[in-house]
Amino acid sequence: MIKILFIAAALLSIILAATCVYLFKRTRNLQQSEPQAPVRPYLSPEMIADEDIGSAEALLCDSHQAICENLMEYLEKEKPYLNPNIKIIDVADCLKTNKSYLSRVINSHFKKNFSQFINWYRVRDSMDLYMRDPTVDISTMASKSGFQSMTTFNTAFTRYTGMTPGEWCKKYKNDIKYEMVQKEKKKRETAKSTVAKADRAR
Repeated sequence: MIKILFIAAALLSIILAATCVYLFKRTRNLQQSEPQAPVRPYLSPEMIADEDIGSAEALLCDSHQAICENLMEYLEKEKPYLNPNIKIIDVADCLKTNKSYLSRVINSHFKKNFSQFINWYRVRDSMDLYMRDPTVDISTMASKSGFQSMTTFNTAFTRYTGMTPGEWCKKYKNDIKYEMVQKEKKKRETAKSTVAKADRAR
């Protein structure tokens, strides 16, 4: 009787082990067969943080991905957003596609319409402009980055940075002053340390 129970327990253990191996292999195969999300194209922290951005890693078909990559390359190199009168048809023509298809790609990938997407690039350009020359005024930042109205500029800037243009400029200046103070402090400390070492060596 004990021998029979022992054999039954051994068989049960073998069956359980075989079942576990089968389930493990099946789970792994299912995971490997799942489609993987494409590499996410470049997105700024401001754009990712925007509450309307949605998932930038949503699966795209190959044609959508190609249009998306071409669009961002075109915007980075040619900067058509600096033209305040730019229209989606203009960009679509340059990318050799139609405006309806381009609009669908922007909406599905970035969860934004064309104007919102272009304004983000304009906001980023206005920030770059100020960082190159902190003496420029806010109206110049707006006009040189492609905005036709201060209202639109203020709204877009606040949306993507969490600050008004004036607040951001002030913060940037304060940050620069702090960095300069810290650099000067470090320079003085280095000079003081050098003198101290020289005195000890005498």
